[in-house]
Amino acid sequence: MLPIYLILLLWSVLTSASVNGPILPLYVQSLGIGVVDWSFLATSAALGMFLFEWIWGRISDRVDRRLLMFLSVLGMSIIFPLYTVRSLVPYFIFVQFSWGVVGVALGPTTRAYVSDESPLKSVGLFASLWWSFSTLGRIIGPLVGAYLAASCSFSCSFYASSALALVLACIIMFTLPKSKPRATVQDAPRVRSTFHMRSAGFLFLSAVFGFIALSLVKSFLPLYVLEQMNMSTVQVGLLLSIIYAAQLAAMPLFGWLSDKFGRRRIAGVGLLSSSGMFLFYLVARTQDQLFLVSVLVSLGLAALSLLLAVIPEITFDKSHGTAIGMYGSFEDLGFIIGPLVLGFVWNTFSPVSIFLVGSSALFASALLVLKIKPEEAES
Repeated sequence: MLPIYLILLLWSVLTSASVNGPILPLYVQSLGIGVVDWSFLATSAALGMFLFEWIWGRISDRVDRRLLMFLSVLGMSIIFPLYTVRSLVPYFIFVQFSWGVVGVALGPTTRAYVSDESPLKSVGLFASLWWSFSTLGRIIGPLVGAYLAASCSFSCSFYASSALALVLACIIMFTLPKSKPRATVQDAPRVRSTFHMRSAGFLFLSAVFGFIALSLVKSFLPLYVLEQMNMSTVQVGLLLSIIYAAQLAAMPLFGWLSDKFGRRRIAGVGLLSSSGMFLFYLVARTQDQLFLVSVLVSLGLAALSLLLAVIPEITFDKSHGTAIGMYGSFEDLGFIIGPLVLGFVWNTFSPVSIFLVGSSALFASALLVLKIKPEEAES
């Protein structure tokens, strides 16, 4: 299991240092691209993820997962430098879509790998470890990206990510064993029946609302603190690193508690608490207060990692890649809806109003998790 966690760590570092952290929204702002246009760019990437994550998940059940990981990372190494080409700025929406299509393949593939290798009674802990190593990369990535942008240029962040992607491609090919296909064409009817279950519907909808709130933290909080709190690029990177550090500390604890007391209950409590914490953004007036609120919000957001842990218990055992890819597509749907709604609210009402959207989305996510039947979702 150790190589897959190293891959997760490096994957998160290279994306968070460029397209998936504070650097991209700050970079496009430096090019004169406004908040509304940025919301469309963020949505474009999420659309590519939404359309293709379930496809990659299904393919991963039928091919060598190592090969799919390799091709995904290799494709990312080609796409990153495209952001530095000024003549492509009018076409960034297509670059973003391509990034979403290519980059998303690694998510369901590594998740399925962890799910297949985890004992059922400990799947909550191992799913949390997947998120933990990804989050550790998101702590390192924004600091690296912000440092490169401040000391060199924004372009350096993209070039560094491209170089690291090439290193990661080599690690995948030389450290992971070749995997055998787990599903066949004959398994398809049983696989499809998974998604007619009521509990699966509640789980997928919960992911949509949860990731609407997460899109706020990833795509709009950097712009908010830059414009409304007058933070520097390095301070923005530090803020996101602190947020992810708080999540990293909370995720293994949530995973352990969920295996002991029930995944839906612990997830519901965590999401409800984060929903309440979002409201404190409305009264945060200083940078210190905003940092504190962000930590409290992120502790509850760590419960989103438990939604993944429910999947192996309500799906056919040969279709984890397909099921996880389908679930991931609903996460991506949240990333599609979130920026559009948040961009509209920002411009129509006020920037601070976006936190009401985040709070409401997490409240809905928590209620949906709690509606999952224990006999279907828990062991």
